[in-house]
Amino acid sequence: MKKKLIFIIIGVILLAGASIGGLFYFKSLNKKSVGTTVSGYVLGDGMAPDLTPEEIAEMLQKEIDASKVVFSLYSEPRFKGKKGTIMFANPKHSAHNIDLRVKVDGKTVIRTEKIAPDQYIENIELIGKALKKGKHKGEAMITAYDKKTGEIVGEVAVEMNITSE
Repeated sequence: MKKKLIFIIIGVILLAGASIGGLFYFKSLNKKSVGTTVSGYVLGDGMAPDLTPEEIAEMLQKEIDASKVVFSLYSEPRFKGKKGTIMFANPKHSAHNIDLRVKVDGKTVIRTEKIAPDQYIENIELIGKALKKGKHKGEAMITAYDKKTGEIVGEVAVEMNITSE
């Protein structure tokens, strides 16, 4: 009988322990972990807390776009003498003013003024003498400037294949 009582007591203790453990386990499933369920809004820069997720995504995309250097450049221009077609464009969705500088053999052969978004340069004249006839490797450096302060915000280098006829 003593053995039976001991087994009953042990069984009750195990059952109580399992019940308490199960209770804590299921409570932990209902708790939201920190970091994975945090929702909210960026409250700096005038963002209202009642924005939809789409509105927040649009505002954040504008910040990302403002940090990118955006341009279009024909990387295989042709020149007849000193004149050629370059097709250097600053797309209208760009956040910066940009300019272009092209070097061939370490010498600057093209330099443009800054162009604002939604502007382009199609035809250009080389600085100095015309390039020798043939193909030349060039390096274009596109520099982006803050539209308000004029400070440099980024630069991008692009290889060019320039043909001189």
